[in-house]
Amino acid sequence: MSDVLIVDDEKVVCRSCERILGPDGHDVDSALSGQEALDKIEKKKYNVVITDLKMPGITGMELLEAVKERYQEVDVIMITGYASIDTAVQAMRLGAFDYIPKPFTPDELKAVVVRALERRRLLDEAREKTMRTRVMFEYTMPDELYYLPEHAWAKVEKDGTVRAGMDDVFQKSVGDIVQIRLPSTGDQVEQGGLFVEIQDSSRRTHKLWSPVSGKVIQTNDDLLEDTTLVNREPYGAGWMIRVAPSNLENDLKNLMYGEALIKWWLNREIIEKKEDRYLQVSALDPKFKYEIAEEPGGEGIKYCFACGVCSASCPVREIDEAYNPRKIIRMALLGMRQEVLQSDFIWLCSTCYTCAERCPQGVGFTDVINAIKNIAAREGHIHPALKMQAELLEKQGTLYEIEDFDNRKREKMGLPKIHTDKTRISDIFKTTGFKQLLEKKDNDGV
Repeated sequence: MSDVLIVDDEKVVCRSCERILGPDGHDVDSALSGQEALDKIEKKKYNVVITDLKMPGITGMELLEAVKERYQEVDVIMITGYASIDTAVQAMRLGAFDYIPKPFTPDELKAVVVRALERRRLLDEAREKTMRTRVMFEYTMPDELYYLPEHAWAKVEKDGTVRAGMDDVFQKSVGDIVQIRLPSTGDQVEQGGLFVEIQDSSRRTHKLWSPVSGKVIQTNDDLLEDTTLVNREPYGAGWMIRVAPSNLENDLKNLMYGEALIKWWLNREIIEKKEDRYLQVSALDPKFKYEIAEEPGGEGIKYCFACGVCSASCPVREIDEAYNPRKIIRMALLGMRQEVLQSDFIWLCSTCYTCAERCPQGVGFTDVINAIKNIAAREGHIHPALKMQAELLEKQGTLYEIEDFDNRKREKMGLPKIHTDKTRISDIFKTTGFKQLLEKKDNDGV
């Protein structure tokens, strides 16, 4: 299944891990020091390195740094008898996948290794899909939350209590959840200590470390009836416990939040060689898609499931690969309101309706784009080229100057003359309100 390296200065620990993981098909090697581990990693490609934190010479933390610097795609799991959030967060910031406090059971070790391998499989699958489809996806990250990265989150409520739950990366690596063991009301939880046990569809038990310390005052009993809430809404209905914190100020210092978290994720993006883009939820407008749907022609956006047929059939995209109808729809559905309305791309649609003819959902991308352009125009986001055309039309009554030659040719063909009444165009602009839109400045004062 995978190549695993156990690093511990105690032979009995190495042998125990070998006996636990070997029967599951893993090729397990061991090293009694950090230097021996580095020598072995240089000669053999390992999927997972499991290392003790406290070792003579090169410590587990130093080994972690060296491994992540040279071999970014090796997942490192820390074993420690000093299970504290300080060492755990420090290790995770340096790229550790997780940590296991001593003493641990065979099932606990197996569960963490399986989760690390599953996470790696998901990353490789996402990378392969990106290379195959050349499509980059946007992911949302609730920025009001404090994180124990790739593990758990905490949200400070208005009343001073703290709600906690499972990070979506942890959830994805676990997969389908069949049972959740929550603490009882009145129990004390410690930051970095166990607060929830999760059983997946393969009956493996995974431990979730608490992001804060305090007394449990409420548990989400809905999870006992419907465990899929965690899979579907890890940051919403899938929350797990509410705590009266005992040391909140210090606890929050140990967690990651806001810009620091974004920078941490972007660093991980570089390490994983992925091109995904992470967005803060506070910058998104969840009502934007409904605003578009209320516009004439915009109702089709509700039926889009991002299959990509619109992009594949677009003649404009054949000329300019940067133009991506599917991405415009995706951004609109995510609520990236300002990015969409201020984009030059919404004005590039040729209104050929090829995408509408081929769309399996009958979305009518052209009509949706027109709806978006209407909203953009009302807010002053009109493309300079369109403004120039409108000014030319108002100035001379036509987009192209009509000469006597044109009218003489039309007369020979039995067609009426073209009259260039400039005042009519100006009156139409004023009556329809288009003149006011042209004079309106956008939100940035451009």
